[in-house]
Amino acid sequence: MQWNSEVWIKSIFRALVIFSPLILLIGFYRNISFLFLLGLAIIFLYGTVLLQSRSALNEIVLDTTKQVHRLFPGDTDQFYVKLLHNGRWPSYRGELIFTHRTPIEVIGNGESNPTAKGRIEVKRQFALYRQTAFTQTVPFTATRRGTTRISNLTLQVNDPLSLSGQALAYTGIFPTEIVVYPRPLPVQRIEHLFSQGSGEAVRPFALFENVSLPAGNRDYSPGDSFHKIHWKATARSGSLQTKVFEKTVVFHWTFVYTILPDHKEMKSLEDMENEISHLAYMCQFAAEKGIPFEVFINFKVPGPMGMYHVPTGSGPIHLSSILEGLARIDRSNVIVKPQIMWNKMDRNFIGTSPFVIFLGHIPIDPNSQILIKKWSRSGGRTFYIEHNEEHAILMPYLSSEVASC
Repeated sequence: MQWNSEVWIKSIFRALVIFSPLILLIGFYRNISFLFLLGLAIIFLYGTVLLQSRSALNEIVLDTTKQVHRLFPGDTDQFYVKLLHNGRWPSYRGELIFTHRTPIEVIGNGESNPTAKGRIEVKRQFALYRQTAFTQTVPFTATRRGTTRISNLTLQVNDPLSLSGQALAYTGIFPTEIVVYPRPLPVQRIEHLFSQGSGEAVRPFALFENVSLPAGNRDYSPGDSFHKIHWKATARSGSLQTKVFEKTVVFHWTFVYTILPDHKEMKSLEDMENEISHLAYMCQFAAEKGIPFEVFINFKVPGPMGMYHVPTGSGPIHLSSILEGLARIDRSNVIVKPQIMWNKMDRNFIGTSPFVIFLGHIPIDPNSQILIKKWSRSGGRTFYIEHNEEHAILMPYLSSEVASC
């Protein structure tokens, strides 16, 4: 059953219902037709109320088609609530009530009021007739980063004489979610990295061979893979020859957003929102330029990493996944210690030349310095975002990188 039902009766009508048998008996024995008919009318109305409430509970069906809306602040969209009447009762009228969080603002006719729990309660009128459907379209505007579900969905069903009412509370989770991405805020100098840290680069000391970049052949050595034998060169030379490929490292960008546990409550909401918006801008820039990138954030989430990590990828689908993750960041998230995150990042960087960009807390402790210098020796680069109220700018982490940024 989709609904929990609660029926209430107005106090005056309740009193009449209680005394209706007495009114009926007095009218019958005293031969007072008015009282007798009044008693019958009260009992009939009460029976009608009970029958309507039972019918509404069984006959009104909520359409539970999944709806997910993804948009940026300032965008407008709409969701719907659809009710089906599959029974015989002539009609149901009343109010459709639901709540949502503040990332959106419902627009159009209707009543919206804040609740004590920080949600917004919205009321809309509905009329549902026998064997028909009623669809309430709800337009809304995204106001700020975040997510919200449409919850506490309730139908307030009234009887025609307004003598009673019924609340039908939906028992499940209404499958409508709205995801508001962060508003991208520009980061100056990020375009300088496009020529430095994208694609692949040939490096003689790298660990991996790129089979698309042949470099020649050499004499066969025991242990060489069979599929690497260069048969044409073998035929020409008369001895086994092995293919040689360029050794490469793959350049990709790694965005690292770090919040210190003891600074979590001290950092203003505006500062956090700006940092997330700068991160969204850089992810968007990388996706548009076709640069592979990944994101680390020291918020604890279920998974093998034990924290928020989107592996290296590129393209619009990868970007959409990251923007949705950024939309779900909340100040109440549990924090992973930064050093734990950086150590896991280091293990993830084996065989690559990482381009690391720090946001939020910038690591300056000795252990972090050792890791960053290690990444630099492998050909990587490290940067951080310096921002104030007016702008954000990409800065080199090590003094040796100043000239190229």
